[in-house]
Amino acid sequence: MLDTSEPHAAALAAYDRNVILDAVPAGIFETDADGQGRFVNRWFLEYTGLSADEAAGSGWVEAIHPADRERVVAEWIAAVAAKREIAIEFRFLRPDGTTLWAAGHAGPVRAADGQVTGYIGTVTDVTAVVEERREQADERRFTDAVLEIAGALFCVFDGEGRILRFNQACELVTGYSMDEVRGRPFYEFLVPEAEIPMVREDLARLRPGQLPEQNENHWITKDGRLRLIAWSDVCFFDDEGRATHLISTGIDITDERRGDEAMRGIEAVGTLLAKAGLTAESMAAVLGTLSERMGYPYLSLFIQRGPRFELGAEIGYDGHQEALDPTIGINGSVLRTARSAFSQRDDADTDWQASNPDVASQIAVPLSVDGETLGVLSIESTPEMPLTTADLRLIETVAERLSVALVLEREQVALKERARLFAALNGFAQAAGAMVDEDLLAAALLDGIAGVVPHDASWLTLLDRDTSRHVIRAVRGDDVDPLAIGRDAQSYDGPAARAIRREVLIAERHVADSSKRAKSIPWKAKSGSMVAVPLIHDHVVLGTFVVGRVGPDAGFTELEREVLTLLGAQAALAAANARLLAEVHALAIRDPLSGLFNRRHFDATVEHILARWRRDRGDAKPIAAIMFDLDHFGLLNNTYGHQAGDAVLREFSGILLTRFRSADLVARYGGEEFVVILEGSTAADAARVAEEIRADLETRLVHGPDDQEVRVTVSAGCAQIDPSNPTREALIEKADNALFAAKRAGRNRVVGETWAPVAGRTI
Repeated sequence: MLDTSEPHAAALAAYDRNVILDAVPAGIFETDADGQGRFVNRWFLEYTGLSADEAAGSGWVEAIHPADRERVVAEWIAAVAAKREIAIEFRFLRPDGTTLWAAGHAGPVRAADGQVTGYIGTVTDVTAVVEERREQADERRFTDAVLEIAGALFCVFDGEGRILRFNQACELVTGYSMDEVRGRPFYEFLVPEAEIPMVREDLARLRPGQLPEQNENHWITKDGRLRLIAWSDVCFFDDEGRATHLISTGIDITDERRGDEAMRGIEAVGTLLAKAGLTAESMAAVLGTLSERMGYPYLSLFIQRGPRFELGAEIGYDGHQEALDPTIGINGSVLRTARSAFSQRDDADTDWQASNPDVASQIAVPLSVDGETLGVLSIESTPEMPLTTADLRLIETVAERLSVALVLEREQVALKERARLFAALNGFAQAAGAMVDEDLLAAALLDGIAGVVPHDASWLTLLDRDTSRHVIRAVRGDDVDPLAIGRDAQSYDGPAARAIRREVLIAERHVADSSKRAKSIPWKAKSGSMVAVPLIHDHVVLGTFVVGRVGPDAGFTELEREVLTLLGAQAALAAANARLLAEVHALAIRDPLSGLFNRRHFDATVEHILARWRRDRGDAKPIAAIMFDLDHFGLLNNTYGHQAGDAVLREFSGILLTRFRSADLVARYGGEEFVVILEGSTAADAARVAEEIRADLETRLVHGPDDQEVRVTVSAGCAQIDPSNPTREALIEKADNALFAAKRAGRNRVVGETWAPVAGRTI
C-alpha cells in the first residue's frame, strides 16, 4: 500500500524536486538562511569538480579560483546579511587545473511571514562568452591604438558605410566626436550630396586583395565648412565577395595644398610602405620618392637600433654620419624633445649645424608612437629651394606613415619572435619531461634553456636532499668557472640566492668591479646582464638557474623574461620528476628502516661482482664477506619494545654506513642480520673491520622511546671467496658458518672462516 503519510509525502516531494533539478542544464544550489549550502544539483558538481559532500556548507568556496575567492565570498556574505539578490561573474578552478567562467545568480526564499528561510541560485558556464568578450576587447584595444597613433585621419566603416572607428584626427577636422558619429552612414552627413555618387563609384571599384585605392572628396564639418580630404582605402570582403569593412586613411589637404606632385609623392610613400613594410629598400625608396617629386637635395632617415639611432637611408650626402648624436644639431633637438624642428641659417638657433655649407634650411621630424621616438626623418635644402612650413607638414605626414609602418614591422617581428620562443619552449617542455637522470639533469636543462633564449653564460643550482642547501650542479659558457660546481649558492648574496629566498624573477647588472660582485657569481665577464629564475614546484624552491649576456648594453627583453619564467616552471617540473624517480628507485633497492640495500638488490649485485671475478679469475683480487647478527635481538624487542629495536637497527646501520667505503656492498639481510661484501679484501681484512665495528657498537648507548638507554652487542662471521667454488651461495654459507661459530663461542665476537674467534665479551 502506498504510504501517504505526511513525512513520506514530503520526502517523495523532495526526491522528485531533486530529480527535476538534476535534469536542469545549469548549476543549481540551495542554502539555508545563513548562506550555508545544503543542496547542489548534478550540473553544479560537474562544473566545479566537487562531490556533494565537498560542496556542502561553505565547501563550495574551495572550487572558486583563488584570485576571485575573496571577492565572491565578500559579496555573498554582504548579500546574505542584507537578505537580497546577488548576481556575480567569477571563475571556478577545477581539480584538473582547468578554469571555467561562471555567471552566478541567487535570491532569498521567503516563508509566508516574509522571513528568509534560505537562498536558491544558479551557476551558468559562460567561459565561451568571456573568452569571446576578451578577444573582442583585445581586438578593440589594438585597433584603437593603431587609430590614435596615426596623425592622419583614420576611419573604419562596415559594409553599409556605417562608422565603426573615427580617430582623434577625424574628430579635430570635423568637430564631431566618436559618440556622435558611431553607427551612422558617413555619406548621410559627412559627404556633400553632389559628391555621393562619385564616392560610391570609387568604393565600388575596390576588389579583394587590391592595394590601397586613392581618391579625394570633401567632408562637411559640424559647423558647415568643407574640408578636402585625400583618401587611401582598403576594403575587406567575405567569401561570397560582399564588402565587410572599409579602412580609410585620409589627409586634410585643404590648407596650402602643395599641388599634385606633393600629393602623389605622399601617396607613393604610403603605397610603398603598405606593400613592402619598413625595410632598407623601402626606406631608400621613400627618400628617393621625396627627392624626385619634391626636389629635396639632402634627406636622411635614422631608425632606433637598441640604444642608438642608426642611419637607415640617405640621399645627397657624401659619407653621412652612421648614428645620431643626441646632444648636437637639429636632429639631437628632436631626440631630446620628441617634437618636430624647423630651422633656417639666419635664425639665432644654437642647434644649427649644417652638413654642407650650402644648406640654408633644415627640417627634422620624429617618428613617434605613444610618446616614444623610434626614428628621425631629416631634410636639408639650399637657398634656391628654401623649406617652408608646408614642407614641414608634408614631412610630418610622411613621418606619420613611416611611424605606422615601423610599428607594424616591429609588431610582426615581435610576433615572429614570440612564435619562435614559444615553439622552442614547447620543445624544451617535451625534452625536459623526458629527463629522468638526476646526474645528467642540470647540464641538460642548461643546454635546453640556451636553445630557447640564447645567452653567453649560465649556471644552475639544485636543492641537495641531504643538506637542504642549494648547490651549483652545472655551468655553461667559456667565462663561467667550472670549479663552481658543488659550491653552496645559498650562503652568498648573489642573484641565485635572492631568487631562492624571494621566489620571483631576479634581474641585475653584472659589473667589472670585482668588489661589487657577489661571491656566488662564478661568471668572469667584465660586464653584462643576468636573470635568475627560481625552480618552484608545489611551493618549494627546488633550485635556480641564472643566465647572462656579455656587454655593457646587454640585456633581456620583457618577452624573454616571460619565457625564462616559463622555462623555470618546466625545469622545476623536470627536477621534481627526476627526484621522484630517484626516490622511487631508492625505495626499490633499499631497506626503508635502515637505509641500507635490501636483500633483493644484494643478491643481484653479488651475482654481478662474482661474475666479474670469474671473468678476471687470473688477475682477480680476493673477495670477502661479513655476516653480522645483533645479539639477543628478540629478547631486546620483548624487553624494551619494537620501537627500541628499530632504534638499535638504525644505530647499527649508521655505523655500517660510516665505516665502509661507497664501493662496498652493505645490506640488511633480514631481521637483525646484516651482510657486507668487500672487493679486494681477504678474510683477515674483513675480520679486522668487523672487530672495529663490534667494539664501536659495544661502547654505544642507544636511546629508545621514553629515553630508556639500551646496550647491545653484535656477532660477526667472516669468509673469503673459494676459487674452487666461486658462488654467492658458497661465500654466504662460509660467512654464515663463521657467524654460527661466533654465537656458539658466546656471542659479542668475530670469527673468521677458520673458526678462530676474535676476542670479545658476551653480554
